[in-house]
Amino acid sequence: MKGVLDFIFYKFHYKVLAFIFAILLWLLATNKEITEAEIRVSINPIPTGNYEVVDYSPKEIELTVEGYRKDLLILREKGQVNVLLPKELSLKENGKGRVRLKEENILLPVSSAKVKKVNPKYIEVKVEKLIKKVVPVKLEATGIRRNLKLILSPNYVIVYVPEKRKNEVHLVKTEKIDLSSIKGNAEIYLNIVSKFRVEPDRVKLIIRTKQEGR
Repeated sequence: MKGVLDFIFYKFHYKVLAFIFAILLWLLATNKEITEAEIRVSINPIPTGNYEVVDYSPKEIELTVEGYRKDLLILREKGQVNVLLPKELSLKENGKGRVRLKEENILLPVSSAKVKKVNPKYIEVKVEKLIKKVVPVKLEATGIRRNLKLILSPNYVIVYVPEKRKNEVHLVKTEKIDLSSIKGNAEIYLNIVSKFRVEPDRVKLIIRTKQEGR
């Protein structure tokens, strides 16, 4: 019996390997094939000016995209794209406006795909204008040794906040940090924690050791 199996394997194993190799090549060629597809995706509007998006419609659009088959499958699976909105919007008094969807402003999560057509051509948005407010930065730190001098640079930042909520924001805080292991001079960059857009979005914590008797 073993001899029969050895004979069959000897006779056909090259054909089996060739068949498997052919399948792998076919799959590779299929994934690298440039194709075109219509894909329905949800959109995430990204403001580039001093405003925030309150609402928008429609929530989904249909794209005609071209790219590698594997990337189009990834795009279909993810089902969402970012859409860059213009810096300046033409708005009505109620904050509503119409934005044209340009192919180059639709950011796809895959690199090879290219948007060829968008449907619909426009979306309706409702936005709220933001104002600039300068506020101080508060350090959120634990484990501060007595011999350490702490300096935030800068210690004030600009917060972009809706005008009706400007009185709610009096300061911003840094991310939390434990300084118990810091024994000498150091410089650490800390992110600003805020639900609003902040410039700059991080500050430098300068740590200096105080001299005895000073």
